Amino acid sequence: MPLELMRAALRLFYTSFTRALPYALAPVVLLFALAGSGFLLGQTEYLGQAWALYLIGAFLVLCPALMAPLVVQVHASAHARSVSAGEALRRGLRCFLPCLAGAALFMLAVGIGSLMFIVPGTYLFIALAFWWIALVVDGLPVLKALMSSLRLVRGHWWHVAFGFSYVYPVVFCVNAFDVNMVSLSNQVVEAVVATVIAVVLCALVPMFVSANMVVIYHDLTLRRQRAKAG
Repeated sequence: MPLELMRAALRLFYTSFTRALPYALAPVVLLFALAGSGFLLGQTEYLGQAWALYLIGAFLVLCPALMAPLVVQVHASAHARSVSAGEALRRGLRCFLPCLAGAALFMLAVGIGSLMFIVPGTYLFIALAFWWIALVVDGLPVLKALMSSLRLVRGHWWHVAFGFSYVYPVVFCVNAFDVNMVSLSNQVVEAVVATVIAVVLCALVPMFVSANMVVIYHDLTLRRQRAKAG
């Protein structure tokens, strides 16, 4: 079954690639700009070395909100539906603030679980992960989205954990590519090309993560329906 999830996630990643790419590129560019600003601020005496912690926190909170239009497009592709750019952006904007709140609560729950012991933190990270899909796709309020994810994953935790494990090879391949290998005679052009390559490569990660989560979410929903019917 885990191999079927991997194949389904790869198919969805492939079929949704063209439509999803712009919705991944725009947030990644914004996050790159945030990273650059954080780095510059980190050189000042005002923030010092603490900028990295602020930056990581901002990334974790902002990512689900910025990537909401992306998951709308990927989910539409999974169901062979067409979603216009305007609709995807409107739905993303509508759930922007709820996504910020959901991300903060998710991080808080996982953080508290990790402080108690590493096992509760790991369990909650998997069990609550689908709050994002439930909020953006199904339109649930933040707390109901978190509880819905918890109910869906209950009894299928290892199944989901194996499904999530396919993300790591993608991240590893992206990290393995060294943009410093780009060598051109003009340093300005070289820097621009290297940055563009880095942005595109980084955009592949949220695209695959979205496809993977949509596939697993659909699988968990079907499992729950079968359990109720049985």
